[in-house]
Amino acid sequence: MKTRLALGAGLVAVALCLPMLTRAAPADPLEAQAAGVARWIDGNAAAEVVATGSPLFDQEWTFGAWQMAALGFLQHAEQNPASRAADLARVDACLTHLFSPAGRAFDRAEWGADPLDTLGEDRGHAAWLGYTNLVLSSRRRLDPKGPWAAENDALTAAIVRRLDVALLPETYPGQRFPVDVSAMVASVGVHARATGQPEPPVLARWRKALRERWLVDGILVQAVDADGRATDAPRGSGTFLAAWFLSSWDAALAADLTRSAAARLRVETGPLVAMREYPPGHEGRGDIDSGPIVGGLGVSSTGFAIGAARAAGELELARGLERTATLVGAPATTDGELHWRTGAALGSPALADAILFAMMSTPTR
Repeated sequence: MKTRLALGAGLVAVALCLPMLTRAAPADPLEAQAAGVARWIDGNAAAEVVATGSPLFDQEWTFGAWQMAALGFLQHAEQNPASRAADLARVDACLTHLFSPAGRAFDRAEWGADPLDTLGEDRGHAAWLGYTNLVLSSRRRLDPKGPWAAENDALTAAIVRRLDVALLPETYPGQRFPVDVSAMVASVGVHARATGQPEPPVLARWRKALRERWLVDGILVQAVDADGRATDAPRGSGTFLAAWFLSSWDAALAADLTRSAAARLRVETGPLVAMREYPPGHEGRGDIDSGPIVGGLGVSSTGFAIGAARAAGELELARGLERTATLVGAPATTDGELHWRTGAALGSPALADAILFAMMSTPTR
């Protein structure tokens, strides 16, 4: 079984796996989603996340739920000044969990060393560092005088040190995933913007390598070896998640990636839009990253494309994807809170709510 940060599996499996039962449409669906995610953050309901049967994936998915919830509330705060204080308090609660021993457990188990104890080294821990630091940098951009500045500076320095040694640091020993490094790179770029510092030169080198080495027909390869050669096919799940991460740093690069992937992966049926996991000419059975693949359509690919399309300003595309998610994701609203029943049925309600909130709250950049 492949081991990597498995945001892809449960997160968007939420959106597209089960048929809708009944649906009560709230007056403001995004605010109802925010209320739903806030309930489990405020209640410290990490136990709601998952029970996959794999301790590693349980830990990864728990980490992913807190990380995506944090990014969702940062986007919400950016667009809703009246709720900014409450939103930032929830982001801080999420960060506390990301930095907790439980939040570092998946990375520590695979490396045999804690990521916080290895910040001065120049290898590895790409997922924990990148995903966590993207929250830190994004919070700092929104609230430059807020807490977590020391942690943001330390993680940024650790990431730059690793990128200077290898443009694709390892997520786990011997495993390199461009999508995870996209979060690292974006976090460094956002940190530079938030602090008024120049971008480290390695970001320009990474951007060039992305375009020249890790795209096939405009779609990001899912994994590479130590020499940067593809070991997996170009795939939608990693491409759209990477584009969403990168949009916070380089909106033009992210939009190019979203549009080139959508041109090859988009499938329409009337008002509904979905994305393939593999482009024509490539085949695969999917994995923990892709979620289920039905008729070639990828669960994770479709879900992540919502946020990527919104960030790229492709609002009609985003609306088509959201219609698909709403049709088959079984959303239910009770007491002003929207929850995705597909996620509950799959054993990952908090992760489901967090991911779809993050994707659907993405502003046009």
